[in-house]
Amino acid sequence: MALVVVTLGALTRLLDAGLGCPDWPGCYGQLIPPQLHPETTTAIDSHKAWMEMTHRYIAGLLGLLILVLTFCVEKSNSVATHTRWLCRGVLMLVIAQALFGMWTVTMQLLPQIVTLHLLGGMALLSLLLLLFLQLSKTTPVTVAPQGRKFSIIVLLFLITQITLGGWTSSHYAGLACPDFPTCHGKWLPALDLQQAFNLSDIQTTNYEGGILSSDARVTIHVVHRLFALLVVFSIMLLAVRLWGYTLLRKQLLVILSLTLIQVSLGISNVLLLLPLSLALLHNTGAALLLLSLIHLIFRLQPKPQSLWQQPHHNLEMDRVI
Repeated sequence: MALVVVTLGALTRLLDAGLGCPDWPGCYGQLIPPQLHPETTTAIDSHKAWMEMTHRYIAGLLGLLILVLTFCVEKSNSVATHTRWLCRGVLMLVIAQALFGMWTVTMQLLPQIVTLHLLGGMALLSLLLLLFLQLSKTTPVTVAPQGRKFSIIVLLFLITQITLGGWTSSHYAGLACPDFPTCHGKWLPALDLQQAFNLSDIQTTNYEGGILSSDARVTIHVVHRLFALLVVFSIMLLAVRLWGYTLLRKQLLVILSLTLIQVSLGISNVLLLLPLSLALLHNTGAALLLLSLIHLIFRLQPKPQSLWQQPHHNLEMDRVI
């Protein structure tokens, strides 16, 4: 259900429905979107209003379910202490997400808030997955310490790339480069890093449609592309390093497949001028790739240093199932 909420949030953003209801938590002061503006009696965009309110209501339902889950975990005597704290963390994140949702509306789609709202959704998905894995039986795989450390580095790369994707979307820079692999026919167009990533630039204006210059949007888009290369390379390298562990191969194949799909969707979004379905799949694909990588890392159990320094033949036996 959390994935549905994240997907609905992306759909709301892609349909420019984030301000379909200009107030919060209601819509024009009502629980159900009205047909006419209550003050001017002019027609409102009911489709955008309903999209926004649907997202809010389903997110609210998810929050209630997590509240019930937290209550059940607290009442249980068989749940480990660290699992209880993880569940509490999930509940706190739900509250933070509600605040980000409110600020997204009241601050008129401020990119910093929109991006944080996206990251909050991804974090919520990740914590729920970790909670599920802790409550279920997962077969650990003993690997070299360097293997697990590198997988965490890859995860940080992926989180950075998702952040850049959110920054690209919140600044409406998805089509800042209308061609591929070049951008406006150039391998490296004019860039404006200072304006593109100025986090302190907060204006009291409506950010719908974006307000940055063309060069700044091109910069955001190009950086998102270039960092994608680093993410793809690091994931491939991780797969090579862990391929010797038989129990991990299926997961590695899933991660590699999702990576290939994400790259294909990213390129297709540019060449096909950002069709709604592909843009939505690109967002969902990022979430699935993140969850797959977190699941992989959860299974990795670093071999104690003393064992890792034993003769090579002992290590090889750990790789064979």
